[in-house]
Amino acid sequence: MSIETNAGFEQAAAAPSYGALMLVEMQFRSGTARLTTWPTNVTAMGHTWTAMGTMGRVGDLHESEDGAEEKLDLVLSGVDDSLHAAVLGNPGEYQDQPVAVWLALLDAQTLQLSGAPALRFSGVMDQAALSGNKDEVTMHCRTATYDVRSNPTGLRYSHAQHQAEHPGEMLFQYSESLVSDTTVWVSAAFQRARG
Repeated sequence: MSIETNAGFEQAAAAPSYGALMLVEMQFRSGTARLTTWPTNVTAMGHTWTAMGTMGRVGDLHESEDGAEEKLDLVLSGVDDSLHAAVLGNPGEYQDQPVAVWLALLDAQTLQLSGAPALRFSGVMDQAALSGNKDEVTMHCRTATYDVRSNPTGLRYSHAQHQAEHPGEMLFQYSESLVSDTTVWVSAAFQRARG
């Protein structure tokens, strides 16, 4: 999978020297947090992105060519108490809520953003955990498309599940007995040839 960029990003990447930072947008149910891996606040895409601190970091980013689920860990450190409370509080505040990560390039001379940031990860927040340091929280994120909870095609439907969604519809009424049945089914052509 290739990374979608823009002309400004490509021009900045072609420059002989530049710096890089990550922009992280986490959409909690109570509001949106915008953070950056840069040691000071950054203004980009019409928003101010708050510095995560010197220990804040974005895990390894991967692209999947076969569409498999991607995972990403965000380590939050040096963020304000309200964000810590949101992450360590009720999982319903963040679980399955959108998260996005952009890569932004900086001009090495002016330390200003050069070109538009490129989207590197888009998914949902999954689980949060305290790291070894009590001031660090790791947010585990994943792409949203391959989660069984949000992707019905990932479920193996049973009659009971189907009845809960479509009362009276009998489409899956024999599914469990067919799965456990060891009867050998032969084709009509085979039966005619043997008859």
